[in-house]
Amino acid sequence: MMQSNECAAQIQQHASAAGRDGQAGKQPKAAEAHSAAMPAEQPKRFWLGVACGIGSALIWGAFPVMTRLGVAYSPLDALDIVFIRYFFSGLLLAPFLLRKGLGGIPWWGLALMVLGIGAPYMLVVAQGLRQAPVEQFASIVPASMIVFSLAISMLLLRTRLRRNEWLGIALIVVGMAVVALHSMRTAGLGAAQAYGLFLLGGLLWAVYTVTAKALCRSAFHATAIVSVLSMLVFAPLYLHTKGLALMAQPLQLLLPHIVYQGFFVSILALYLYSQAVLLLGPAVGSLFAALVPGLATVIAALFLHEQPALTTIAGLLLVTLGMGVALFRARPAPAR
Repeated sequence: MMQSNECAAQIQQHASAAGRDGQAGKQPKAAEAHSAAMPAEQPKRFWLGVACGIGSALIWGAFPVMTRLGVAYSPLDALDIVFIRYFFSGLLLAPFLLRKGLGGIPWWGLALMVLGIGAPYMLVVAQGLRQAPVEQFASIVPASMIVFSLAISMLLLRTRLRRNEWLGIALIVVGMAVVALHSMRTAGLGAAQAYGLFLLGGLLWAVYTVTAKALCRSAFHATAIVSVLSMLVFAPLYLHTKGLALMAQPLQLLLPHIVYQGFFVSILALYLYSQAVLLLGPAVGSLFAALVPGLATVIAALFLHEQPALTTIAGLLLVTLGMGVALFRARPAPAR
């Protein structure tokens, strides 16, 4: 689902730096004309950025719904869904990775990135979605990823957390606890197992986030690395275990998963999110990630008829608020 926000922010920073360098070389008259045109361009850039951000949030919000649809409501299992996602996204992104290379990332960094958001991550969350409704994934995985990412950054990288990040963590933890207690009271041990899988998924995703922040060139480059390496590692294991049995499934069953898992969530959502960050800046662009839990729950209610309890909705609201608070980056004061 969501990739490293910091990598997308790096894209925006490089673009801003390039823009400043280009302006420095222009004649004063051209600069004045450019400045005069900027106010007219701002609304267009803003609404295009909003559209890209909402588009990425909708695709990511549908991820647990499509995955649960595959593993819980069809003959497919978690292995099939993981193979479909990384085989097709790997094929699409292989030419890009062959052209760009691995960027000098050490083997342990590649391993952590693939572990964090590649085939192992997908196996964990797909198994959890086979056992539990989408609302649990939506309440736990994205939010716990933020908590684990901040904790890893603080403990291992000695990063100092801002006050809004501490407040966001507190809201997220309370919200996840509300969802967990309600789920375990109503569903028992099965809910506890799924909750554990979702927490593990959040931890794996956090490992990817911190590693990609430190090592990757861009979010798209990181995605290509994860998709292609996951394909190269997982596809032979899958074919050895299950052979070509997937080919026996009807095309109308496989095609939606091929298009969604192999292109929409792996490539298109990242592109739209990166564009939102470029057009709106990381302060606003990153906040679209906070829409994902609520959108996932709404989409699940519409298409899977999974109606969350009021207690779960309350926990989900706390989680969403906590994500927004933790992700918020205040705009720097304008230079005087």
